[in-house]
Amino acid sequence: MPEPIDDVVELTDARSIRAIAHPARLVVIDRLYDEGRSLTATQAAELAGTTPSAMSYHLRALERFGIVRRADTGGDGRERPWVRAAKDLRIRPPAPASSRAVASATGAVLSMAMDLTKQRLLASLERSIAHPDTALPLDKVASYAHSNLLATPDEATELLQSILRLVEPFSTDQRTEPPEGAGRLTLMVAAVPDSDSTLTPTPTNRS
Repeated sequence: MPEPIDDVVELTDARSIRAIAHPARLVVIDRLYDEGRSLTATQAAELAGTTPSAMSYHLRALERFGIVRRADTGGDGRERPWVRAAKDLRIRPPAPASSRAVASATGAVLSMAMDLTKQRLLASLERSIAHPDTALPLDKVASYAHSNLLATPDEATELLQSILRLVEPFSTDQRTEPPEGAGRLTLMVAAVPDSDSTLTPTPTNRS
């Protein structure tokens, strides 16, 4: 029987947020939380492209902040599997923002996560264009889209929620029996306001 876990782990302070600001840690967190399966330090190291000893250090660091934990059963003391500590992981600084350190740590995680996605996109494009013989089936859909929108805060919120509802049926935790030929695909959605944009003035009625 699967072990009961909490619904959410929330990272609210600079130290816990900065704990995940490392490429190897982000890769393993993504896989553990995305699929809900267990990984040994050796398996995690293969995913992240590092050594088992280095990965053991990373996993213990994540354990200290309650992000991952050791599985209760299976494996010996050294290769006992690691699992996610909850169903979801969120960065949720207290409101109002508590400090510049929290903002800096959050920015470091975001920058690293976006950089990892960019590296995957570039590698996919390289395979599909320069080395089609090594291309993966999903490389043909690798793409980047950029759109400039005009929206109110309420409209932007509804738009983002609509996108999330649209992709939810394809998420790995929802699609437990994927069709033949299905593979992992990363979809990144970012809503970024222009800091120098001028808001459209609200029309006023004139008599």
